[in-house]
Amino acid sequence: MLSGDLAEFPFPSLVGALMSAGRTGRLHLRPPFLEAEVYLRGGQVVHAKAQAGERALEGEEALDLLVGLRRAPFVFEPEALPPHTTLLGGLEVPARLAQAQAAWEKVKLPADWGLRLRLPREGSAVELPPEALGLLARVEGKRIAEVLLAPGVLRQARVLSTLLEVGALEAYPEVDLPPEPLVVLPIYGPSSGVAYVDEALYAQWARAIRRGFRVRLLPLGAVLEVRPRPNLQGRVGLMEEDLKRLRLRRGDKVEAVPEV
Repeated sequence: MLSGDLAEFPFPSLVGALMSAGRTGRLHLRPPFLEAEVYLRGGQVVHAKAQAGERALEGEEALDLLVGLRRAPFVFEPEALPPHTTLLGGLEVPARLAQAQAAWEKVKLPADWGLRLRLPREGSAVELPPEALGLLARVEGKRIAEVLLAPGVLRQARVLSTLLEVGALEAYPEVDLPPEPLVVLPIYGPSSGVAYVDEALYAQWARAIRRGFRVRLLPLGAVLEVRPRPNLQGRVGLMEEDLKRLRLRRGDKVEAVPEV
């Protein structure tokens, strides 16, 4: 059984190698938030499918999508037979893979298609064509993989890439960390808009998120910048101005949740 990752063996090269070897079987790919399979029979690609939740693509559109994957674990299961046929094989498949590869080289999307999409919190006005506006109106909160799993994969990828490049959209990781109960401690100084937490807690959040983040205080809903500070176990340090604004006092209990 052949296995590996597309980071070391890109999808077009992998499929080309299996075709050249005359293999029969199922190529199974499992990147995050997406599952895909490609079936070969006697070195001919006869079926391809990519799915995320209820969204799915088959045949040539599925191949177009899979060419864009930069990393994903894969395993080839010899002699597995396809459930049905969506591709005719022959020279059309290598030609389709080459065309898709050339198209993806012009697209700049994050390698992690599990990132979610949202409108930027801040940004300047950008003039967009109707197609981009249409996509912008329906992608809020969706993962990149969900957006790409639609007819016209390469067109969707180009438009999404443009929206991200001009700052009309931003991609962010979904943070699923439990709220941290903390006791309010006044911190004296001239600044505001910052919450100080213990160094160990900050490091724990940073390892899980792996990018810049802020903190939301519950049940208030206030979002503040967050910085580490020694010897603050179980406490959150807030400036006097923020204490007044949030109507908090020393010893009040809040819950802190990091967010990107």
